[in-house]
Amino acid sequence: MARFESFERVQARVRTTLGRNVRELRLAVGLSQGELAERAGTRRALISDIERGETNATLDTIVRIALALRVETHELLKRPNVKLAE
Repeated sequence: MARFESFERVQARVRTTLGRNVRELRLAVGLSQGELAERAGTRRALISDIERGETNATLDTIVRIALALRVETHELLKRPNVKLAE
């Protein structure tokens, strides 16, 4: 029988993944949170909250961040290779 994650677990996992990816990509291109926020047309505090997984980023914000980082939007939500439990 398949096990399904609760909404809360999935939401927390997606927030964590988004935050980790934004931080890693931001650092890889040498931007501060403030510089990324300026490029994305948002607040530095929002970038900080996203990187810590503490906020629900809107789709518009995710797209703006992807454009600012010059990556495809789906790259921000991509999970690392995870071996699934059987």
